[in-house]
Amino acid sequence: VNHVTCALCDTVCTSVSSLKAHIRCRHCDERPFHCHLCDSGFKNAYDLHKHVETHNDSDAYSCDVEGCGFTSRTLRTLTQHYKRV
Repeated sequence: VNHVTCALCDTVCTSVSSLKAHIRCRHCDERPFHCHLCDSGFKNAYDLHKHVETHNDSDAYSCDVEGCGFTSRTLRTLTQHYKRV
C-alpha cells in the first residue's frame, strides 16, 4: 500500500489523487463551484448542491414527532434536529 504525506500538515493519504483532493479542500481558498442563485462559492460540487437546497422556498422536511412542528429545507438539518431532541 502506497501512502503519500501532505507537506503542509502531515496528513497521510492512500493515493496521489486523494492527496490532491485533500490539498484542494483543506489548504486552498479556491471556490470554483458557484451558486447560480447568490454569490456563494464552494470547493466541491457536493457542498454547492447542499447549499442550493437552502434556496428552496418550501420546507421539504418536517419532524414527525407529534406536536413538534419543526421544519427544515434540508435533510441534514432535520437529522441534526432529531439528534438534539
